[in-house]
Amino acid sequence: MLATLVLFPYNIIGCGPDADPYDYFTSFFNSNLTENKNLKPFYYTSYRFLYHEQEPVPVKYVTSAEWTGYCGKAVNEKDAYEFVCRYAHKDLSSLYFHLEKKQPLNIPDSVKKNGMAQYFTKSNDLEALGYLMYAKQAEPFVTGDEGWEQVQRDSIKMARLIKNGQQLYAAAKKDFIRLRYAYQVMRLLHYSGRFAECIKWYEETIALNKTASVLHELSLSLNAGAMARTGKRSEAAYVFSKLFAQSNIKKVSNYMSFRFTNYSFEEREKNLQHCRNNEERANMLGLFALGDPYNRIEILKEIYRLSPSSPLLDVLAIREINKIEENYLTPLLRKTEGGKALNLSWNDGKDSVMNVYYKEARELAGFYHSISQHTAVKNKGLYEIGAAYLNYITKNYTDAKALLQSAEKMALSPELKDQWQLTNILLTISAKEKIDAAFEEQILPSVQWLEKKAKTEKAWKADWHEVNLWKQFYRNLMSEILAQRYHAQGDLHKETLAIGAAEKIFTTAMDENAEEYYPYYGIFETSALNFLRYRLNSKQVEQLHSLMQSGTANKFEQYLIKNNTLSADDVKDFAGTAYLREFNLAKAEEWFKTIPAAYYKKDPYKTYMAANPFADLINDTHAPTKQDTVTYSKLSFVQKIRRLEKDASAGTNNEKKAKAYYEIAKGYYNMSYWGNSWMLMAYEWHSMDGLKHDSLMQKWEKEYYGVYKAEEYYKKAFTLGKDNSFKARCLFMAAKCRQKQIAIPQYSQYKEWEQYQRAEEAYRKKIFRNDEYFAALKKDYAGTAFYKEALNTCSYLKDFSVKK
Repeated sequence: MLATLVLFPYNIIGCGPDADPYDYFTSFFNSNLTENKNLKPFYYTSYRFLYHEQEPVPVKYVTSAEWTGYCGKAVNEKDAYEFVCRYAHKDLSSLYFHLEKKQPLNIPDSVKKNGMAQYFTKSNDLEALGYLMYAKQAEPFVTGDEGWEQVQRDSIKMARLIKNGQQLYAAAKKDFIRLRYAYQVMRLLHYSGRFAECIKWYEETIALNKTASVLHELSLSLNAGAMARTGKRSEAAYVFSKLFAQSNIKKVSNYMSFRFTNYSFEEREKNLQHCRNNEERANMLGLFALGDPYNRIEILKEIYRLSPSSPLLDVLAIREINKIEENYLTPLLRKTEGGKALNLSWNDGKDSVMNVYYKEARELAGFYHSISQHTAVKNKGLYEIGAAYLNYITKNYTDAKALLQSAEKMALSPELKDQWQLTNILLTISAKEKIDAAFEEQILPSVQWLEKKAKTEKAWKADWHEVNLWKQFYRNLMSEILAQRYHAQGDLHKETLAIGAAEKIFTTAMDENAEEYYPYYGIFETSALNFLRYRLNSKQVEQLHSLMQSGTANKFEQYLIKNNTLSADDVKDFAGTAYLREFNLAKAEEWFKTIPAAYYKKDPYKTYMAANPFADLINDTHAPTKQDTVTYSKLSFVQKIRRLEKDASAGTNNEKKAKAYYEIAKGYYNMSYWGNSWMLMAYEWHSMDGLKHDSLMQKWEKEYYGVYKAEEYYKKAFTLGKDNSFKARCLFMAAKCRQKQIAIPQYSQYKEWEQYQRAEEAYRKKIFRNDEYFAALKKDYAGTAFYKEALNTCSYLKDFSVKK
């Protein structure tokens, strides 16, 4: 085995939140459909070198189990493992000197009762016990590096152990023990960097020992590593490939050593020359392809030609499907309007890449169908279902249906039957022209079956991750496939429910009162709640609420409503907010009145009104001020605005009207992005959002960022006001509103720095040099107390006043 190997993912992400390496693309094809489950470390993910790094068969259990044959029936594998791998050197030493020199036995009772300890007590086998003590001494120097921490190897101590081990090897009488001493010495030679000696020692000792043991495979791996270090890289690669194929022992280690012995995919021809038959060639080609994130259909075809029954063919075939999901299906779904991907991906979905993988999907579909007809292929159903799924991805629904019907007649494992059912659900939903009540009733049992699979699956353990594939499949079906179909029909209220149902599957074991239903995401606009708040308008949310409260909802609609992260109060709160965004204050008040106060108390972060939305501030701030002496809710805010509107429209007292208009303007300004009570209109605030361009905004956002309504009311107050200082304040605030309506140039919009500078200069001219409000303010109200206060507070006004 080669020395320290450092692993890096294929995709290096420079910044931003990390994608989950087991859930970063939209998938509906189970990677666990291979018959050989020991190949799980080689399932597909392009974000890691391996799917996971655990060996399928832990070596220590296998090596310790061999002692049961040596010690006899009285020792079981558990006792052997405890004694060989867990007990400390001092306990073994105490037992040794107790047996040899009759010294007091000072060991824990658990060791005394161990079957292997009792074997030594009865047999007085000091040769075997002495070896185990020696192995305990060598172990710290011959283990691999853990993660980023490099093992500190003392070459002087290792040299002493090597010499001692060689002496003990020569003195040992039993081949079983001699083999083990030889193995320990070989490990020490290897990790000391004495590779030529390591090879010679192997040839003169271990290779000649006829004792049946897994140590032969482990030693051969060490010998291959030494060969690679002495220049025989291709020969070493061949040995590693054979070891990988013949055993599940050190499968991951042998694979990694093979890959690091061969620096490039292009070296394969040189290495293949060592192979003696087609099976060996197919296996070596498979090792080249196992960790490759790129399109390798030509390798898959060659492996099939060489060895149709190759155990690697299944896992490689599934990997190719997963690559097509990542590079074609995922960007295709994300470029299609509607739905919401509830995983994080950095795939930019370039058309050129998508076209390559679309063509591969079409080619693979035909190839997999042909494989399914070959008599030497064991897992025929995998390839026929795979062909059907690839046709589904490329929207060739007729062929997909025919292939599923063909696969149904084949001998399918329980896992393949589940994959068949999932593929059939996808095909049924996608091929239907319109999703109506009758169709919803038709698919409900299938969706409930998928939900049950998701809730009852046993999660995989992949290193420190927990993988829930069927939960992902259910979530993806609801949040992307079904949600997109509803979106295409204009049923945004059902689209929202589909996304909420998708989220719900991951909340089963979580606290329903938690702030975030899916805290892993941490991404803006991923939850059903954010989808509701930022994608629906007042009409659509009314439609959603009506359905949720309806006594006539069909069974599928009832299912969506029941299995959802959205509550009725969530919907009511947004309904009121949606009408507030549209300045329909009567409807907003109507909705806010229906929401219990406990809704906000339970989770104050849904809308916190710590600031006074009617505070009169020269500078924008979200920090507390002395004016924040009154606490408002959404309801009380709307009610005050409505009272002010009545005051502004009643009577003939213009001064009173002007003040009412000014109060309304303050409220509307402060509920904007720039104000202290932005949460009246929005639910999240991000520091860069204010730089958005109008073309990126929804209608309500244009008001939220542009404060047009506030400007309108400041102008009304100015027109009716009499006091010059008051009028100056109105003009100044109107100027602030006007400034917010001019998009700030972004460097990313321009190819050259000079272009950006010119745009920046033009922006500065617009924002204050030619500001009509500032001009009137300086011309007519420069003598007011407010003007002097603003001049010393606002840098824009000061710059304007001196034409800076």
